[in-house]
Amino acid sequence: MAHKCTSRGCEFSLPDSYPLPKCPWHMVPGRGPVKIAAALAVAAAGLGGGLAYKKYKTYLHEKQLRKKRKERRQRDTSASEQEQKARAVPKRAASKSRKRPRKRKRVSKRAA
Repeated sequence: MAHKCTSRGCEFSLPDSYPLPKCPWHMVPGRGPVKIAAALAVAAAGLGGGLAYKKYKTYLHEKQLRKKRKERRQRDTSASEQEQKARAVPKRAASKSRKRPRKRKRVSKRAA
């Protein structure tokens, strides 16, 4: 006899040969097209659904780790750049002299 998905509110019937307790949709994390693709991969794998799920889970975990690593590197580089800017004296400000305003031409006051 077929068993049903163990997720609350899901009445999806699963075959007896299906090893996982939940249906493919509730088994995979995520949202949108990524979740659809992963659910299809798990469903297509059939008996090997557990293996496909584990591989997908490790892929998502590694993706998240890469993202965090990238953000950390960007934070570190921006912090070190700000420290260097704070320590350095602006060269232009020190060497640049201010321009003098131009003198106005005097109009001669000759009587006509």
